[in-house]
Amino acid sequence: MLRYPYSLIIFAFALLAATGTWAWKRFGPTTSVAYIGQSEAFPEVRMLANNPACNLTIRHYKQIGREMQFELYAAQGGLAPYTVEITQKGQKFQFRKVPHRAGIWLTLPDLRLSDGPATIRIVSENSSECVASAEFDFNAQKAREILSHALWIRQGSEDLMLDVRPVEENGKLYLKDFANYQDGRNRVYLIDNIIVDGLENGLEIKPGYLYSVIACWIDAPYQEWWNKLRNRTIRQQNVWIDKLPNQKHTASTLTPVPIPDWFGLSRTFNVQFDTQFPKFEPIPGKLVMQYRLNAGVPPSNYFERGVTHLPRWEETVPPQKTHWTEPPGYFKDKNEAWFSGLSRAEVEKLADGVYPSGVYAYDFEFWNRDYSPAIRERLVWFSKRLKERVPSMQIFDYWGGAAYHNPSFFDKLSTGLSSFSAEYQNPTPTYHNFEPLSSGERLSDYLSISPVDVYPKSFFSGDPEGITPNNYLLLSAIHTARINRLFPSQKNNKTIWFAWNRYMPLFDDPSVPWNVKTSAPAGEIQFDQLVTMPASQALAMSLFSLIESDGYYLWHDSQAWGAGVNNYQLNAQKPEGYQWYPADGKASVTNLRRSPGPEAPRYWDYPTEFYALGNWMAKQVEDVLVGGKKQDLAYKVGGTWHKPTVDQAVVSAKLRHPFVFSVVKNGSIVVLAVDSFQKPNATKQLSIRLPNGTETQIQLYGNWPSLYRGTL
Repeated sequence: MLRYPYSLIIFAFALLAATGTWAWKRFGPTTSVAYIGQSEAFPEVRMLANNPACNLTIRHYKQIGREMQFELYAAQGGLAPYTVEITQKGQKFQFRKVPHRAGIWLTLPDLRLSDGPATIRIVSENSSECVASAEFDFNAQKAREILSHALWIRQGSEDLMLDVRPVEENGKLYLKDFANYQDGRNRVYLIDNIIVDGLENGLEIKPGYLYSVIACWIDAPYQEWWNKLRNRTIRQQNVWIDKLPNQKHTASTLTPVPIPDWFGLSRTFNVQFDTQFPKFEPIPGKLVMQYRLNAGVPPSNYFERGVTHLPRWEETVPPQKTHWTEPPGYFKDKNEAWFSGLSRAEVEKLADGVYPSGVYAYDFEFWNRDYSPAIRERLVWFSKRLKERVPSMQIFDYWGGAAYHNPSFFDKLSTGLSSFSAEYQNPTPTYHNFEPLSSGERLSDYLSISPVDVYPKSFFSGDPEGITPNNYLLLSAIHTARINRLFPSQKNNKTIWFAWNRYMPLFDDPSVPWNVKTSAPAGEIQFDQLVTMPASQALAMSLFSLIESDGYYLWHDSQAWGAGVNNYQLNAQKPEGYQWYPADGKASVTNLRRSPGPEAPRYWDYPTEFYALGNWMAKQVEDVLVGGKKQDLAYKVGGTWHKPTVDQAVVSAKLRHPFVFSVVKNGSIVVLAVDSFQKPNATKQLSIRLPNGTETQIQLYGNWPSLYRGTL
């Protein structure tokens, strides 16, 4: 799978900070074909009157719970905002300064109407003679179908193209796309990476989970998403539904360690784990490297919530508790030839300038992952000097890797994945980076961490079951961790999963609009963003990295964020990376009241909340994890028992089976399992066999990990 050089990523982030836009082009196609959504499927109003001068017309309407949306048309612009009056059975409701913009219908969010016809009258506040009135029907039964807004949160895109909400019907919950936007292109829905059908009609779901919904439109078969010349559009909405279900577990010798009742998500873009989580010490022997995300929360809050290292720019944190990923900028972005020509003294002088972080990662790249002998020699000099200065420093090479780099199972499905299974008998380095020099020294002599790259993969494919490359990432990471531990030079290293919470853009992917509603001035900012990873995957990555391996390094794009819906400073003269829609149709984005300090975040970072949750859940079984014996377990699928094999991660990927892992210590057992391939709203009762031969059952929901503990 293609991957952008890290120097390009860092350059892009710098450019984003300076200009509000991404450095790479993600907007296609080159043709001028326009696709317009059809609204004929929604009921028409019964027009009563309008002024021909501006021809303000109310065309269609739709009811979503107690929310009413009206499609407007006018022969001129600049009419919004509006004064809106709703009349029904002698009652009148008035709403002033109702905004309206292209790409969204005029919306009244909470109408307390009764069953039957009602009248709407719309008056432009900028042109009082521009008036329209019409009659529509309100359905009292529909008014009750949306789950109470106090119980769910939705963040992401907000326009005509995607409108996902939880519907409550006969004691069950359904996730439904009320937009049902179709414009002649192929439309594909994905939830948690897997293609699903019927979201426009509603899919049954469970409370207590976050559903990451992606909708894609393309004027070609979906498997051609890589073709940037196609007309492609993406929307993403992420819906968190509070309150865990009253879980009914089959009689079992195991007790679930569930998502706790106190866990919830912030209704703003700011994370809240750093204040809302109970305090807990890090698991002994594990590394959890994160970033401080809220400027108003001190670093101590993170260390008191299972984090072992924060970035070195945290001035109040001692060096031994900091981490850093060093980019090529440390060498002023000079090339491989320059580095190869440095003397030992010059290299050691460069090493002497390194901040003495507790964990230090090379991300030098040298424009080639496979280092030449001259590069390897100088990296040995560099590393040796670092260890002489700071013997306790944990060093790893992000770019040049561990000996074995995380592969893509998805790309090799046609070969049956046999080459990956063979690695367990004869592990082969991906690079030559750890070959000995003429002196006998190796770069691996100075590296104490083996990184596993778990950046989210692409979310498109032509798979008939709707599986995408990203669904293989967890199993591929487990496989990579295990192969790396087979190399003698790495067997004592800590295996750390290096993660990011968003998808790397590929194929000039179109941007995803993320909406922020402002209040001073009132309006909306629509930020161009990347697709964020599913919460189910974030929780699985966190748990497996801490239970199967030794922890994670969660990369972030910036220093700590500020807070507040108006806390942005945007360039009105050069609106790159955002669009501004004032409620009054004229206010400038420069009028936003920015608070002192950093800006508020531009997207909802729920993945980091779930990484932190995994850290807390792993802490609940610490007594078994520390010093316990790790082993995979047998499971039953299709009436057949499958015994674990040394290449079980590969086998599970090949057969699209669940993966069941355990840790045993002094008669206690922890079981961690996941099904990366079942539909996101499916539930499976999986029979497993414990090490003492006991057969029991666990429950797997969607692609969410399940954690259990018990006694043998």
